[in-house]
Amino acid sequence: MALTIAVSSLKGGVGKSTIALNLATCLHRAGHRSIVVDTDPQGTCRMWAAKAAEVEHDGPPVVAMDGKTLRRDLERITKGFDVAIIDCPPRMGAETRAAMLASDLVVMPVIPGAADVWALQETIAVLDEAKQYRDELRAVVVLNRADRTTLAKLALQALSELDVRVLDEVIKNRVAYGEATLAGLGVVDYAPESDAALEVKRFAKAVLAAVRTAA
Repeated sequence: MALTIAVSSLKGGVGKSTIALNLATCLHRAGHRSIVVDTDPQGTCRMWAAKAAEVEHDGPPVVAMDGKTLRRDLERITKGFDVAIIDCPPRMGAETRAAMLASDLVVMPVIPGAADVWALQETIAVLDEAKQYRDELRAVVVLNRADRTTLAKLALQALSELDVRVLDEVIKNRVAYGEATLAGLGVVDYAPESDAALEVKRFAKAVLAAVRTAA
């Protein structure tokens, strides 16, 4: 069965889909057979895939799946792949918990700001519920849309006080991410020599290391 990574946040607007797409694209380009499972009703990953098909880009496939049937159907859908990235829906605790229970690792994005750090605690609460059924379940937090402001530093400080691992690798606030998504690409293809591409590669490496640790 594919290694399964859930990208999860009960709060919308934290860049969850962008992280899922760029992680999957980076792994795909590195030779891992990757698939994106889109359970978010907003369908950002599906729209991205449609654009990728339009420009005939060789990227990871995207499949839509109802979060309610995820645990039942995931193994069948991901058969033949090395890595499955689940883009979880926001504000849907039951579906998010199901995705966590089906995963080897949960990646929880958060953007700088007190409200966003506080909202992360809701996602961690769902994670704790899932751990009652799978004690070995592990999770990491990634700071997204980070910059050099004091706010980002304060966010990292606040995150360090939570009972969850925070990755050293951060995703910065770069125009290249939005441009790549609109083009149906990941930044590793859209701007392969850019700082954005390099940080996504570092992030992907850290995520795979976290999966191995969880295993």
